Amino acid sequence: MIKSACRLIASIYLNSTPYRLARHIIHITRISLANFRNYERLELDLQSGMTLFHGGNGEGKSNLIEAIYMLAIARSPRTANDRDLMRRAAADGGEAYARIAANVDSDGDPLRLQIDLVSANADASPAADGKSLRDASAVQKRFRVNGAPRRAAAFVGQLNAVMFSADDLEIVYGSPSARRRYLNILIAQADREYLRALRRYERIVRQRNHLLRQIRDGGARPDELGFWDDALIDEGKLVIARRRASAQTLSQSAKPIYAEMSGASETMAAAYSPNVPLPPKVSDDAIADLMRQRLAERRAAELARGVTLVGPHRDDLRLTLDDMDAAAFASRGQTRTLALALKLAEAEYLAARRAHQPVILMDDVLSELDANRRLQTLERASRYRQALITTADAHAVDARFLPHIARFSIRNGAVTPISN
Repeated sequence: MIKSACRLIASIYLNSTPYRLARHIIHITRISLANFRNYERLELDLQSGMTLFHGGNGEGKSNLIEAIYMLAIARSPRTANDRDLMRRAAADGGEAYARIAANVDSDGDPLRLQIDLVSANADASPAADGKSLRDASAVQKRFRVNGAPRRAAAFVGQLNAVMFSADDLEIVYGSPSARRRYLNILIAQADREYLRALRRYERIVRQRNHLLRQIRDGGARPDELGFWDDALIDEGKLVIARRRASAQTLSQSAKPIYAEMSGASETMAAAYSPNVPLPPKVSDDAIADLMRQRLAERRAAELARGVTLVGPHRDDLRLTLDDMDAAAFASRGQTRTLALALKLAEAEYLAARRAHQPVILMDDVLSELDANRRLQTLERASRYRQALITTADAHAVDARFLPHIARFSIRNGAVTPISN
């Protein structure tokens, strides 16, 4: 019976969409942490397949998932302040650094990924007022691939990952910025050109906003905007085009997933809602013309307010159930299922566009689901080469999966294997 179950799981895995689309198999074989959050030191070997980390709240489960996700997207999904990532006791004691590293196996080809977080003035003398380095200094992030320094834009995408967390509800309930961030992380992991264009675009918006305020305050002339208009359009048209295409693909993948998981008759959709109105079919050059036209229409308002009002930094992703706005009409259960469907569709998107499958990271989301959705989510996660799952509820994982899952206990930053 056990052999039959193993053959069944192998059959599901080998014939699943993610496996067929990904050309190479990739998984993390070892994760190393130093002074990261509540981890003083961690050296943990990992296997392919599903791994479960069990522990109470505040023991370090989310910190471990956060560290692994940073190796995929080069930034924390939980904080914009990198100082928060350093273990407080180490930083206050003068050891103002943290490290995240992983060994990755890609079809037998080893890959070493490393992020170092170092206090920008770690070698400086303590401040006269006695402030700790944690409070007194900025933090630099340094990236390495196989020991060689890399810029963040070249680091992103070396490892692909999809993270599921309780915060996923923000994709539905949150502000447009939360949905833009979701799209940005999704596309950037598969499209380095998009990431470079997005970063240039964001810098252009900041510089253009500065100029608009100068013009408003009499310190510059309106004709100086011409250069920045051209730059905004050049980068913005690529961002808009890639977001639009990705949102269409995402919606197509998420619809059947939502239908299967909800068991309901309503239809979900994810539709790109650009700040610049677009016709159904449009070229990059046409997008540029429409942006220029919109900038002219909004010029007076931009000069009055001192901010850029046109461009993809004001886009949204419209989520609907039977054409009704999900944020306004969806129940809590529908919202959770919609967020799950989008995340699972994200994993399929990455598997289709990259040479390898993403690593699935599930941070304490199973306890939020009913038994049927837990089973469906675990079954879909099992289709990927590697899925790392945390839970505070030992009974959240269906017993049928346990013989095939490596299990660990996490307590105060210490990770201990549990025998099956």
